[in-house]
Amino acid sequence: MYDAGILPSRNGALPTIIIGNLHAGGTGKTPHAEYLIGKLCHEFKLAFLSRGYGRKTKGFHMANRDSNAHEIGDEPMQIHRKFPDLDLAVCEDRLFGIEEIKEKTKAELILLDDAFQHRRLKPDFSILLMPYNRPWWKDLLLPAGDLRDVVSAKKRAHAIVVTKCPAGITEEMMAAFRQKIQPSENQIIAFSSIQYGEPRQIHGNPLILNRKSRIFGFAGIADTTDFQRKLEKDYTLIGFRKFADHHIFSRNEIESLQAECGNFADAVPVLITTEKDATKLALMNLPESIAIFVLPIEMAWLSGEDVLNKTILGRFSSARNKQ
Repeated sequence: MYDAGILPSRNGALPTIIIGNLHAGGTGKTPHAEYLIGKLCHEFKLAFLSRGYGRKTKGFHMANRDSNAHEIGDEPMQIHRKFPDLDLAVCEDRLFGIEEIKEKTKAELILLDDAFQHRRLKPDFSILLMPYNRPWWKDLLLPAGDLRDVVSAKKRAHAIVVTKCPAGITEEMMAAFRQKIQPSENQIIAFSSIQYGEPRQIHGNPLILNRKSRIFGFAGIADTTDFQRKLEKDYTLIGFRKFADHHIFSRNEIESLQAECGNFADAVPVLITTEKDATKLALMNLPESIAIFVLPIEMAWLSGEDVLNKTILGRFSSARNKQ
């Protein structure tokens, strides 16, 4: 009905960039959003708007220094921790959220995550993510597969980024993907990969991890494949527990994981999780005997970064100059 013009789409009260996907999660939206925030916050008065999936609040909510994952959601909280000076808000109705941000801040550009299917909003620039290991042409619509949107929706994107590419990807492999994607004449095609940083301890008595450390991993994200492989490569992974995406952990669950880990560990049981999951653990009053580490993540460009950045900066700098 939106495609046919029966239901209207309109621009927001401020210029917008959206990041989205056709899959039901696991494409790397948050690290790509963090990259764009790092780039754009030096050029514009930037704000970030999310639905805040999994939060316990409703309606429009502006983040502040006392915010937590229950109030604004785990992914927005992860971004809020990394960019505390960024105007960040959550709202189910993106158009209303944009109006509120315009009213309450000095923002001149808004970045939205997971808004590709929010068709009431007509974005000024849209970036569509597709994981390398789960291309659209090898997947099916829910519930038979992981696609929550039809593949033909890709035509609405200004840029398509193939994410989570393997380290050994070649120019020939990227060319094959471009051919499969069949982009329109003006669509930008880019490729990126995921990089992990050094784990940092967020709870428990201080410990030092090394390659001989025996650890137990857990995560409540859509796709745990890369995270689990990284742990298996760098440590002695004695167990791994996958929870549903955006899972809200209880103290009993964390203590149960520690007990399960302790059955195999030589010394102090060590738990390790993702940045997204760590935002929810901060609210727990856990005993110091539970050692928890978080493994930082970021994205790295393999191809298309310069073209994408120049296009975005050129488009929105020109729009700002006309105001």
